[in-house]
Amino acid sequence: MKKTAQTVVVTGGCGAIGVNLLRKLVAIGGYEIHVVDNLSSGNNELPPEVEFSNIDISNNEKLDNFFKTNKPNVVYHLAAHFANQNSVDHPRSDTMTNVVGLINLLEQQVSNKDLERVVYASSSCVYGNSAIMSEDVNVAPYDTPYAINKYVGELYCKYYAEIHRVPIVCARVFNNFGPGEEPGPYRNVIPNFILKALRGEDLLITGSGDETRDFTYVENTVDFLYRLASSKYNCAEVFNSGTGVGLSIEELAELIIEITGSSSALRFTDARPWDHVKHRVADTKKSGEYLGYDPKPKIRQELEETVSWIQKKMNL
Repeated sequence: MKKTAQTVVVTGGCGAIGVNLLRKLVAIGGYEIHVVDNLSSGNNELPPEVEFSNIDISNNEKLDNFFKTNKPNVVYHLAAHFANQNSVDHPRSDTMTNVVGLINLLEQQVSNKDLERVVYASSSCVYGNSAIMSEDVNVAPYDTPYAINKYVGELYCKYYAEIHRVPIVCARVFNNFGPGEEPGPYRNVIPNFILKALRGEDLLITGSGDETRDFTYVENTVDFLYRLASSKYNCAEVFNSGTGVGLSIEELAELIIEITGSSSALRFTDARPWDHVKHRVADTKKSGEYLGYDPKPKIRQELEETVSWIQKKMNL
């Protein structure tokens, strides 16, 4: 990726992944950085070097006005109607953001002669309950609107790459966590477990607790996305993030209780009706071979840093 006078747009830049990506870009230097976000779920403080535009990507008129002024070389498309349960509760909103919003964005890039790369943040949810989670597996997600729409997004990326020659690469992001993500009803398990542990409340596990996930620290996710933007791939090729290492939900809960010194206990309840996935761990061979992506998970240290951030953010 060129560093001189390069214009970068990050949609969803106020979210946890976005704000950490922004800090990396600012630290590297040489970028004119714009954030497009409607502040529906992310409210992180942005670096002062970044230009912010409050735009909902499903509003094509506002998006059109923005891109008439700003012709990016690179677009990181991180904006999303986030979370499986959120999509189950609000399937229309999910489709408006994750499908219509993506189409709006890609339409704006068809005539952008300065564009070098769009990085589309898809999700590991597209694998559904696949036993193997490598990029060459045929997927047909159906569990939640979020999973469906993220895969539909990949298909639209392929269409715009092949038919309109928009240079795109797709990232299947696995269970990102770390500083920048506050607890909340539609947020990930880690910040919610941490908040409950800090308050001495019981940690509720939906399922048996031996379900495993590939928890990926945000610094690794950001490194992965930056490598994609810097890569030669431009025809909607798909790459996995993740670490290739699974951790059970029960082990995660126990580790968080230990780190926080909490008196919290574990409680178990039935799995959510849509959650059929027993194990979700990334095959990172392709990303390692073609991108040089080589995460070094240090789950205890990463959780300690996340706990510290949440304590400060929530004034605990």
